Amino acid sequence: MTVRYETDGKIALVTLDRPERMNAISPEMSRDLNRIWSEFDQDDALHVAIITGAGRAFCAGRDLVRDGAHDDEIDRAGRSAESNASGRRSNAAGLSSWGPDQTYKPVIAAINGWCLAGGFALALSCDLRIMSDTARIGSMAPKRGLVPGGGQVQRLARYVPFGKALELLLRANHLDAHEAHRIGLANAVTDSDSLLDTAREWADEIAANGPLAVRAAKRAAYEGVLLPSGFAEGMDLESQLYADVMKSADAREGTTAFAEKRPANFTGR
Repeated sequence: MTVRYETDGKIALVTLDRPERMNAISPEMSRDLNRIWSEFDQDDALHVAIITGAGRAFCAGRDLVRDGAHDDEIDRAGRSAESNASGRRSNAAGLSSWGPDQTYKPVIAAINGWCLAGGFALALSCDLRIMSDTARIGSMAPKRGLVPGGGQVQRLARYVPFGKALELLLRANHLDAHEAHRIGLANAVTDSDSLLDTAREWADEIAANGPLAVRAAKRAAYEGVLLPSGFAEGMDLESQLYADVMKSADAREGTTAFAEKRPANFTGR
């Protein structure tokens, strides 16, 4: 198993558990997360989930270093773009197939370390983000010749000042926890030892509220603010651009250079 799933009362704890790969999202992890979010959503005894990572990372993104990863990602991206374009959306906010946006129950990201690329998309799809003071968060995709996918563009452009969103997306750098908190990307910052305790305190507080009211509030926020403002259409465009660029020579060069630990030589093709 690449993901640990534990429950305690009304709270579920989801732990990404590939610490040797900085919890990079493999196909197996995607399947595990799909199953877990479905189980969490359908379990009436559970009201709130916390997601975190084992080891020194929350999640470093999709695992694009494993053998065959780039071709697999081209196929996955194409299927995702076709699914979005055809309107086949069954989750809460029309986003990823393995994200917390599959449920109207609240999900808290306890970000304990590196949170990059696909891991950044995962954190953005959570409702609340609590970061340790040593964590870093951001989109690194353009450094690999890739489009920031999984909702990174659509969510970031709506969650923080637009200029700051573009800075993060175009420079492809990452922020420390205090800067993420300053611009509203993180809800709170704690020391590492207190991270899960703080997340649990927040989860307990939410779980003590009326569950129907909480879920309705989340649904109203997402559907009332994001979707009518073009979120769904933006996701269609983002997904298609991601799939198109993934097939480019630059994308293959970027991920190959990353695996070989050398600067990428992009050619614009």
